[in-house]
Amino acid sequence: MGMLALAVCLVTGCGSKLPEEEMVEHGQAFEMQQITDDLQASNFSVQDEKKFVALSRIKDSVKELLGEQYWPEVDLSKEELEDKTGITEDMYVDFLAQKQSLDAHIDTMIIIHAKEAHVGDVETALENYRSEIIRQSSNHPQNLCKAKASRMETIEDYICFVQLGADTTIVADKGEDAVIAYCQEENERALYVIEKEILE
Repeated sequence: MGMLALAVCLVTGCGSKLPEEEMVEHGQAFEMQQITDDLQASNFSVQDEKKFVALSRIKDSVKELLGEQYWPEVDLSKEELEDKTGITEDMYVDFLAQKQSLDAHIDTMIIIHAKEAHVGDVETALENYRSEIIRQSSNHPQNLCKAKASRMETIEDYICFVQLGADTTIVADKGEDAVIAYCQEENERALYVIEKEILE
Protein backbone atom coordinates (compact mmCIF):
# COMPACT_ATOMS: atom_id res chain seq x y z
CA MET A 1 0.00 0.00 0.00
CA GLY A 2 1.46 3.37 -0.99
CA MET A 3 1.99 6.16 1.51
CA LEU A 4 -0.89 8.21 0.03
CA ALA A 5 -3.29 5.26 0.25
CA LEU A 6 -2.18 4.59 3.84
CA ALA A 7 -2.79 8.22 4.78
CA VAL A 8 -6.28 8.15 3.25
CA CYS A 9 -7.00 4.88 5.04
CA LEU A 10 -5.94 6.34 8.39
CA VAL A 11 -8.06 9.48 7.94
CA THR A 12 -11.23 7.86 6.59
CA GLY A 13 -10.92 4.46 8.25
CA CYS A 14 -10.47 1.18 6.41
CA GLY A 15 -13.50 -0.75 7.61
CA SER A 16 -16.93 -1.73 6.48
CA LYS A 17 -18.56 1.60 7.48
CA LEU A 18 -19.56 3.98 4.75
CA PRO A 19 -18.24 7.59 4.86
CA GLU A 20 -21.79 8.82 5.63
CA GLU A 21 -21.97 6.61 8.71
CA GLU A 22 -18.60 7.89 9.85
CA MET A 23 -19.83 11.47 9.50
CA VAL A 24 -23.00 10.73 11.48
CA GLU A 25 -21.00 9.04 14.23
CA HIS A 26 -18.52 11.91 14.43
CA GLY A 27 -21.42 14.37 14.43
CA GLN A 28 -23.10 12.62 17.38
CA ALA A 29 -19.83 12.48 19.27
CA PHE A 30 -19.35 16.20 18.67
CA GLU A 31 -22.88 16.95 19.91
CA MET A 32 -22.35 14.86 23.03
CA GLN A 33 -19.09 16.68 23.72
CA GLN A 34 -20.88 20.02 23.30
CA ILE A 35 -23.56 18.96 25.81
CA THR A 36 -20.87 17.87 28.28
CA ASP A 37 -19.00 21.14 27.82
CA ASP A 38 -22.19 23.15 28.29
CA LEU A 39 -23.05 21.30 31.50
CA GLN A 40 -19.56 21.86 32.87
CA ALA A 41 -19.71 25.53 31.94
CA SER A 42 -23.06 25.90 33.68
CA ASN A 43 -21.97 24.19 36.89
CA PHE A 44 -21.32 27.53 38.59
CA SER A 45 -24.76 28.88 37.73
CA VAL A 46 -26.38 25.67 38.97
CA GLN A 47 -24.50 25.97 42.25
CA ASP A 48 -25.39 29.67 42.51
CA GLU A 49 -29.08 28.83 42.14
CA LYS A 50 -28.90 26.85 45.37
CA LYS A 51 -28.29 30.13 47.20
CA PHE A 52 -31.64 31.50 46.08
CA VAL A 53 -33.85 30.28 48.89
CA ALA A 54 -37.57 30.96 48.58
CA LEU A 55 -38.20 33.53 51.30
CA SER A 56 -41.86 32.56 51.48
CA ARG A 57 -40.75 29.04 52.42
CA ILE A 58 -38.61 30.44 55.23
CA LYS A 59 -41.55 32.49 56.50
CA ASP A 60 -43.82 29.44 56.43
CA SER A 61 -41.27 27.41 58.40
CA VAL A 62 -40.99 30.12 61.06
CA LYS A 63 -44.77 30.40 61.28
CA GLU A 64 -45.08 26.64 61.58
CA LEU A 65 -42.61 26.59 64.47
CA LEU A 66 -44.01 29.57 66.39
CA GLY A 67 -47.66 28.98 65.58
CA GLU A 68 -49.90 31.54 67.30
CA GLN A 69 -46.80 33.20 68.70
CA TYR A 70 -45.93 34.55 65.24
CA TRP A 71 -47.72 37.89 65.01
CA PRO A 72 -46.36 39.70 61.90
CA GLU A 73 -49.09 39.52 59.26
CA VAL A 74 -48.71 42.48 56.90
CA ASP A 75 -46.19 42.41 54.04
CA LEU A 76 -44.20 45.59 53.48
CA SER A 77 -43.81 46.86 49.93
CA LYS A 78 -40.36 47.78 48.65
CA GLU A 79 -41.29 51.44 49.13
CA GLU A 80 -42.30 50.83 52.75
CA LEU A 81 -39.13 48.82 53.36
CA GLU A 82 -37.03 51.70 52.06
CA ASP A 83 -39.00 54.25 54.09
CA LYS A 84 -38.59 52.29 57.32
CA THR A 85 -35.03 51.00 56.93
CA GLY A 86 -33.33 52.95 54.14
CA ILE A 87 -32.71 49.72 52.22
CA THR A 88 -33.10 50.51 48.53
CA GLU A 89 -34.05 48.15 45.71
CA ASP A 90 -30.55 48.18 44.22
CA MET A 91 -29.15 46.60 47.39
CA TYR A 92 -30.95 43.27 47.23
CA VAL A 93 -31.98 40.33 45.07
CA ASP A 94 -35.15 39.67 47.05
CA PHE A 95 -36.68 40.54 50.40
CA LEU A 96 -39.40 39.57 52.81
CA ALA A 97 -40.63 42.01 55.43
CA GLN A 98 -43.62 41.53 57.70
CA LYS A 99 -44.97 43.54 60.59
CA GLN A 100 -48.10 43.66 62.69
CA SER A 101 -51.12 45.42 61.27
CA LEU A 102 -51.22 48.06 64.02
CA ASP A 103 -48.25 50.40 64.26
CA ALA A 104 -48.59 50.37 68.03
CA HIS A 105 -47.28 46.78 67.99
CA ILE A 106 -43.78 46.03 66.78
CA ASP A 107 -43.41 42.30 66.10
CA THR A 108 -41.41 42.25 62.86
CA MET A 109 -39.44 39.86 60.66
CA ILE A 110 -37.24 41.09 57.82
CA ILE A 111 -35.08 38.90 55.59
CA ILE A 112 -33.00 40.57 52.89
CA HIS A 113 -31.20 38.53 50.25
CA ALA A 114 -28.56 41.16 49.64
CA LYS A 115 -26.45 41.62 46.56
CA GLU A 116 -22.91 40.64 47.44
CA ALA A 117 -21.60 44.18 47.12
CA HIS A 118 -24.28 45.52 49.49
CA VAL A 119 -24.22 43.04 52.38
CA GLY A 120 -22.48 45.60 54.60
CA ASP A 121 -24.87 48.37 53.56
CA VAL A 122 -27.90 46.25 54.46
CA GLU A 123 -26.37 45.29 57.82
CA THR A 124 -25.74 48.94 58.65
CA ALA A 125 -29.25 49.93 57.59
CA LEU A 126 -30.85 47.26 59.80
CA GLU A 127 -28.61 48.14 62.75
CA ASN A 128 -29.72 51.77 62.41
CA TYR A 129 -33.33 50.65 62.10
CA ARG A 130 -33.02 48.62 65.30
CA SER A 131 -31.51 51.57 67.17
CA GLU A 132 -34.35 53.80 65.99
CA ILE A 133 -37.00 51.30 67.13
CA ILE A 134 -35.39 51.18 70.58
CA ARG A 135 -35.41 54.99 70.73
CA GLN A 136 -39.04 55.22 69.62
CA SER A 137 -40.12 52.58 72.15
CA SER A 138 -38.58 54.28 75.17
CA ASN A 139 -42.01 55.23 76.58
CA HIS A 140 -43.63 51.86 75.86
CA PRO A 141 -42.18 49.22 78.22
CA GLN A 142 -43.59 46.18 76.41
CA ASN A 143 -42.33 47.37 73.02
CA LEU A 144 -39.03 48.48 74.50
CA CYS A 145 -38.34 44.97 75.78
CA LYS A 146 -39.09 43.50 72.36
CA ALA A 147 -36.87 46.09 70.67
CA LYS A 148 -33.98 45.41 73.03
CA ALA A 149 -34.37 41.67 72.50
CA SER A 150 -34.41 41.97 68.69
CA ARG A 151 -31.67 40.21 66.76
CA MET A 152 -29.91 40.72 63.47
CA GLU A 153 -27.91 37.90 61.93
CA THR A 154 -26.14 37.51 58.60
CA ILE A 155 -26.29 34.04 57.04
CA GLU A 156 -24.27 34.01 53.80
CA ASP A 157 -25.86 36.83 51.75
CA TYR A 158 -29.08 36.85 53.78
CA ILE A 159 -29.41 39.50 56.48
CA CYS A 160 -32.16 38.64 58.95
CA PHE A 161 -33.84 40.89 61.49
CA VAL A 162 -36.23 39.35 63.99
CA GLN A 163 -38.20 41.28 66.57
CA LEU A 164 -40.64 38.76 67.92
CA GLY A 165 -42.20 37.74 71.21
CA ALA A 166 -45.95 37.96 70.61
CA ASP A 167 -47.85 37.83 73.90
CA THR A 168 -45.43 38.79 76.69
CA THR A 169 -48.07 39.18 79.39
CA ILE A 170 -47.27 35.68 80.66
CA VAL A 171 -43.91 36.97 81.95
CA ALA A 172 -44.69 40.69 82.36
CA ASP A 173 -45.09 40.45 86.14
CA LYS A 174 -41.54 39.09 86.43
CA GLY A 175 -39.95 42.32 85.27
CA GLU A 176 -38.18 43.77 82.23
CA ASP A 177 -35.30 41.28 82.22
CA ALA A 178 -37.72 38.35 82.11
CA VAL A 179 -39.63 39.86 79.18
CA ILE A 180 -36.40 40.53 77.27
CA ALA A 181 -35.19 36.98 77.91
CA TYR A 182 -38.52 35.57 76.75
CA CYS A 183 -38.42 37.58 73.50
CA GLN A 184 -34.79 36.65 72.93
CA GLU A 185 -35.73 33.00 73.16
CA GLU A 186 -38.48 33.47 70.54
CA ASN A 187 -36.03 35.28 68.26
CA GLU A 188 -33.47 32.51 68.65
CA ARG A 189 -36.08 29.91 67.74
CA ALA A 190 -36.95 31.87 64.59
CA LEU A 191 -33.30 32.33 63.62
CA TYR A 192 -32.66 28.61 64.08
CA VAL A 193 -35.30 27.83 61.46
CA ILE A 194 -34.15 30.61 59.13
CA GLU A 195 -30.53 29.43 59.25
CA LYS A 196 -31.55 25.84 58.69
CA GLU A 197 -33.59 26.76 55.60
CA ILE A 198 -30.82 28.89 54.10
CA LEU A 199 -27.93 26.50 54.69
CA GLU A 200 -29.63 23.24 53.74
